[in-house]
Amino acid sequence: MKTMEEVVAAGVAAQASIDKHLTLARKAAEKLAKVTARGVELGMVPKAIKAKALMAEAHVIPGLIASAAFAAAELHAKQTIICQENGVDTPAPASIGGVSTMGGGGR
Repeated sequence: MKTMEEVVAAGVAAQASIDKHLTLARKAAEKLAKVTARGVELGMVPKAIKAKALMAEAHVIPGLIASAAFAAAELHAKQTIICQENGVDTPAPASIGGVSTMGGGGR
C-alpha cells in the first residue's frame, strides 16, 4: 500500500471481511445454542444445575461475537472520519453485517 487510496481500499476490504465472518460466526453460535437447548430437552445433561450452566455458556458466545462486531463498527466509524478528513472517503456501504442498507447506511 503506497497511497492513501490503497490504504482505504484495503481497509474497506478488511471491514467487509470482518462483517461477513462475524455474521456467519454469530449465526453458527445461535445455532449451537439451539442445539445445546435441544440436547438439554432430550435429557443429555441429567443434572439441572449442569444443564442450566451449559445453556448459559451456549448463550454467551453469540454475545461475545456481537461485542466483537460492535468494536469493529466503532473502529470503522473512527477510520471513516479519518478518511473523510484526508479526502479519501468511500461511498456508504450497501450492506452491513450481511443486512442490506437499502440506500441507508449513511455515515
